[in-house]
Amino acid sequence: MALTKKRKVLPSLNLLNGLEQEEVLASLKDQYNQTKDSFKSECYSLNVDPFKICTFYDVLKEDSAMGLLEEIQNMEFTFKENDLLSLHQTVDLNEVKTPFISAVREFIYSEIRTIIEKVTSTRFNSTVDMHGIKFMQNDNLLCHSDCLNTRHTAFILYLVPKTWSADSGGSLDLFNSDDDGNPTVVRKSLCPKFNSFSWFEVSEKSWHQVSEVLEDDIRWSISGWFHSDDAPTVKPMADEFAILPNPPIDSDLDILKSWISLKYLNLEISSEVQQKFQDDSEVSLAEFLNPEKYSCLLAELASMDWSTVGPRNKKNFHICTNPSETITDFIKLLNTDAFAVLLSHFTGLPLSINYDDPDCDDFADCPFGMITSSVTRWEHRSYSLLSDQEVSNLPDRLHIFYHVDVDPNYDVDAGGYVSFISHADKEPLLVVPPQSNTLSLVYTRTDEFGFTKYINARLKKPFYCFNAQYVARTPAEEVENHNEDSESSSDV
Repeated sequence: MALTKKRKVLPSLNLLNGLEQEEVLASLKDQYNQTKDSFKSECYSLNVDPFKICTFYDVLKEDSAMGLLEEIQNMEFTFKENDLLSLHQTVDLNEVKTPFISAVREFIYSEIRTIIEKVTSTRFNSTVDMHGIKFMQNDNLLCHSDCLNTRHTAFILYLVPKTWSADSGGSLDLFNSDDDGNPTVVRKSLCPKFNSFSWFEVSEKSWHQVSEVLEDDIRWSISGWFHSDDAPTVKPMADEFAILPNPPIDSDLDILKSWISLKYLNLEISSEVQQKFQDDSEVSLAEFLNPEKYSCLLAELASMDWSTVGPRNKKNFHICTNPSETITDFIKLLNTDAFAVLLSHFTGLPLSINYDDPDCDDFADCPFGMITSSVTRWEHRSYSLLSDQEVSNLPDRLHIFYHVDVDPNYDVDAGGYVSFISHADKEPLLVVPPQSNTLSLVYTRTDEFGFTKYINARLKKPFYCFNAQYVARTPAEEVENHNEDSESSSDV
């Protein structure tokens, strides 16, 4: 008797909720394309505000959903963390051959894909991305649109515990958009539900996030994108840095004595600080202000009015809207020539015409001084992100951060630290954690950027930060070399 090769039988994953019925599918398509109101039935829901998102319920048989979850749980996950996210991800599930994952992949690529194509009148190409994702406590994915390359439709198959609730966190938050297409506030929060499948078309306004998981439980899911040759594309805008520095304000050096701890006005200490800064391009100076001034700032910051700044795809923190006299005086101090001279001694950078630079005698007549300054408050859910936009003509900069009222038991795992990376390779260069009454100095080159990591629920109380950036004086030789390079390029 001839032997036959045994075929591998995949689990049966037929839809149980009626979406396979033509009349149900026709009704969904009609509602999706014509209605301006949200709709919910036993087998699906359709939300239309702030953008359309559809959810299919009970898409897999119960035993198949549990079998899929078990296979996902047994996979190896890689922890991914950057300015935008903190989560755990598997390899591309297209490469996985286990029974339930294979069956679900085929199910999504065939039945579900066909349904979405019919509803949206779209033809997807052969590219489909799909990964297993788990969000653990304090993990999150911040505001983004998914608009990238040929992505057309995003999807999520939820495998969360059946007890998952809004209090668990991990909701899919949908953002309103302003007239310029920027995300503003969360319009709607959708709580994950076991064995449900949510999808939405990617657009310039499909701003969404996965909120922080707040409980000690895991938000399991499979996420991915269908691709189309007709997918919307967003080209990054090239911005040119156009902020002119404010030259230091004339001042007497004695103003430093009323604010700054006397030890930092010692030339021997300044030399030690400068050596550390020149070795590492950064330095932190603890107990920087004298106790009296620090106490005044601490008391007044707590009573100030604060305003939230955005847009949410770039930042979410608070700025002081009506600073008190002491706070204003400190900001002014940061832009005095006396402070510029002190920073020059700390860093060796020529930030003042009254600083004798041993490496240069001739400077070009280029603007120098402070380019930005602000007073900010940071609390749970605050962050800043790296911009997707490319900025040209960005100068080398000296950053300062002065923190106030940081919890003495602050844990870096709570976020709130400033991380600097290289734009070219996205590799982390250094991290500046917040520390009370500490002045941190960081020098960055043109292609180096910083962001403040999302602050999670581990942070017990808000803290404050004075921020400023400075541009140093430019040696005449650098300008001459730049002009010669420009002339050579124009001759080619």
